Amino acid sequence: MFATTAALGQKSSVAGEWDGSFNTPGGARPFKFILTVNGEKLTGTAKRSSGDVPITGTIKGEIINFSYTINYGGNDLTLIYSGRVSGDSMSGTVSFGGNAEESWTAKRAAGK
Repeated sequence: MFATTAALGQKSSVAGEWDGSFNTPGGARPFKFILTVNGEKLTGTAKRSSGDVPITGTIKGEIINFSYTINYGGNDLTLIYSGRVSGDSMSGTVSFGGNAEESWTAKRAAGK
């Protein structure tokens, strides 16, 4: 079922800058990602006011999965994103170290 969609999805790369937000109990939190693609391998940077962190993951057709680790309250916390890409937007769920899950959305940064 997804084979045709996956083949078509590979023609449009997710490489570049993305602006988005994820939900938290305290409200929406904005983010910026800069992504690089090499085959199905996804790398990049999560731009954060407290310091940039590296992103690693995969892109298979329209299915995207990536993660990065931040320091939260003195402890390492890995944010694991899973979702679906559709043109210049993507959305899905983010897991906060396996303790909670929320939704996220992102759009390709304007002019990028």
